[in-house]
Amino acid sequence: MTPAHPFKDFMQWNNSTHRFGAIAQLFHWTSAAAFIGAYVVVYYVIWFMDDTSPESLPVLNIHWVLGLLVGFVVVPRLLWRLWAVQPAQPTGPAWEHALAHAAHIGLYGLLIVMPVTGYIGTGAPTDFGLFTVTGFNETAAFAWVSESLHVTWDEFEAPVDAVHHFLGKFVAWGVVALHVAAALYHHWVRRDGVLQRMWPGGGPQPK
Repeated sequence: MTPAHPFKDFMQWNNSTHRFGAIAQLFHWTSAAAFIGAYVVVYYVIWFMDDTSPESLPVLNIHWVLGLLVGFVVVPRLLWRLWAVQPAQPTGPAWEHALAHAAHIGLYGLLIVMPVTGYIGTGAPTDFGLFTVTGFNETAAFAWVSESLHVTWDEFEAPVDAVHHFLGKFVAWGVVALHVAAALYHHWVRRDGVLQRMWPGGGPQPK
């Protein structure tokens, strides 16, 4: 019998009932890296720079790039989650599965709401290098909102920015911490392979 090649498991593109494929892993880890990176950058600005100075704009631009990347990835990630086979739930009580489902809804909600509020509350273009995303205040969408609601940019931006900051300071950390804690619980306590099935090359699929 010819042994299975480990690289074949590593490059399994589609999900199976045992583990996530490379596409789902790419979406997951890209979102995670961009989300965490956006936090690191913005707190660097808050702690070590004057966020109202021109010198902070190139650094804030990195935050905006990473935030928009999260938003760009979440749509195909959700579509892939709806279309692709999902690995079977690990054994456990019904309340644990319900909590995990609620946590995932909260996490996906953040991956949508944080980039949306971040973008529509930013009155500056985001420079990706090869292209630039126009600031929301310069778009036809904001012109329609302004005309329909009779609000200026300052009147519109302030509450949106408040929502973005509130979620970032008081909600996102808790949801992300719960997600990480659950993954570590499954890995170190339950030892049921939940973390490995999202990890690239985390072991061959059962036959």
